[in-house]
Amino acid sequence: MNLPVGDIIKQGIKLKEFDSRIIESFYDKEFSGYLVASIEGYAGIEEGALLFKKGLLIGAFYEYLNYGITVHGNQAVQQVFNSLAAEYGVIDVISLTNQQADLITAFNDKIKLTVNVGKKDVRKLSRSFYSNEFAEKVLSKVLEKHESRKNVFKKLGLTDLGG
Repeated sequence: MNLPVGDIIKQGIKLKEFDSRIIESFYDKEFSGYLVASIEGYAGIEEGALLFKKGLLIGAFYEYLNYGITVHGNQAVQQVFNSLAAEYGVIDVISLTNQQADLITAFNDKIKLTVNVGKKDVRKLSRSFYSNEFAEKVLSKVLEKHESRKNVFKKLGLTDLGG
């Protein structure tokens, strides 16, 4: 998902150096902007973002780039926090105006959260290790479809065409 370019607050923070207190500080500072994590995960390159407006978490999305699948809103929050515990990846923090944050949710309604995720929830959502469980659940249908297609080609003796 394309996000507007704002002011870069922090760029290229290695996941091993990341501390969830950075996110907690967004609430205290009434931060407007987003945190984006780009990681090497279960399904290859994965990217997730948390969108804040005036210190409130208002939106989230998580992309499995190798499969062209995006998870939005409430379902994406846990996946973004999970990604922050991955072994390899970087985080960028970008500030936006309140109007820019509003425009993101106006044009991408699916990313809006319908549950309140407060400062106290950040520690609960933070993980000490990356879990493949989220990717496996989201991608199971896609992988199942791919495997069944492969089996059809195999039955027809066309294994070189099945991908």
